[in-house]
Amino acid sequence: MNKTNPPLADSTLITREATLADDQALRDLIAVPMTTKGIQISFQREPSYFRASDIVYRHKLHVVIEDTESQKNVACYSNGYRPCYVDRNIQNLRYAGDLRVDHNYRGKSLVKVLAKHVKQTMHEPNYSQMIIFDDNHAARAAIQTGKTGMPDYYDEGLIETLSLTSTGTKRKITAFLKQTSQQSDIQEIRTCVAEAQHVEAMNQFITDMAEFYNFIPAYKFEELAQGHQYFSGIKLSDFSLYFKGEKLVGMFGLWDQHSIKQTKILHYSSVIGIFRPVYNLLTPLTKGMRLPKLGDSIKYHVLHTLMCHPEDLALHHKMLEDAYNKSKQQGVGVVSFTLSHKDPRYQLNQFYKGERLTGMHGFISYEGDPRPHFDKNLIPYLEVGRI
Repeated sequence: MNKTNPPLADSTLITREATLADDQALRDLIAVPMTTKGIQISFQREPSYFRASDIVYRHKLHVVIEDTESQKNVACYSNGYRPCYVDRNIQNLRYAGDLRVDHNYRGKSLVKVLAKHVKQTMHEPNYSQMIIFDDNHAARAAIQTGKTGMPDYYDEGLIETLSLTSTGTKRKITAFLKQTSQQSDIQEIRTCVAEAQHVEAMNQFITDMAEFYNFIPAYKFEELAQGHQYFSGIKLSDFSLYFKGEKLVGMFGLWDQHSIKQTKILHYSSVIGIFRPVYNLLTPLTKGMRLPKLGDSIKYHVLHTLMCHPEDLALHHKMLEDAYNKSKQQGVGVVSFTLSHKDPRYQLNQFYKGERLTGMHGFISYEGDPRPHFDKNLIPYLEVGRI
């Protein structure tokens, strides 16, 4: 038992909606370090937790558990919602995330206390979308072991986030694309930078793509043009559009989120620390991701609405090549995106180099399984910059 923190009486814990006064405490909870592959990292939301959550939710619900004795916030979670295309219709979709418990308070039934609040507030809609990456052991344990009071978890399938550092060998990809059908002739595709005149076509394109993909955020790109906070860090001119004749057939935005979210390096194992300079020198050959010095953030771009027809792998590959090159021109050379294993475009990931993170995509609910209501023919779409 932790001597500094005796067992907590429920009466000392209050669960409440977070306010702007909790911003620093929320940032501290989120930034708790984790170690992966000999590197200690910290996910940070500087300068403001609430500003960072502007890009995730249109209706926020951030919750904290406060220990009234120590006057300290000891746990948090978020379960707001945003409008998305669900089975081709726009409706609010909850997204549950940022579940954190202070290390000193783990094992003290705080998750049970939080679960009580989830049950009271998870209505309209009464289920939440959730993503748990493989290295988030605490969240996996809490959800999969069915801890007392936790909502039931309904798995949808695996996803992969790839922080791409090389688009692979042209010869292998060309050979693979020749075997697959429905490919665009890339010579027929023209590309341009998005401008105000394209906003209507971009909105319509998202509606069209909802015929193939499920859970796409229902964007109004006029808000992007107006600098709305839902699009913090990205502007219209960061989007590349792909046309076949007059028809918009593909798009992506190159999104630098470092003004609101950072992945900071806190510590390297002694071996990595010694070899880091050599490793970085060799990255042009190895196509690996550069390791920053201690205290610096990992630099990468997130791809916004990386979208085309799911069977058009040639266009998808062309867009990734362009995105990677644009990122490189800006001194970064890393682009991050997430695809469901059910997405035909995921097949191309086998040819790319980069850092891979596998996770589970699913739903939580106290009121039964939402999955039978979803159209099985639609491919889950994940917007990496908003998870």
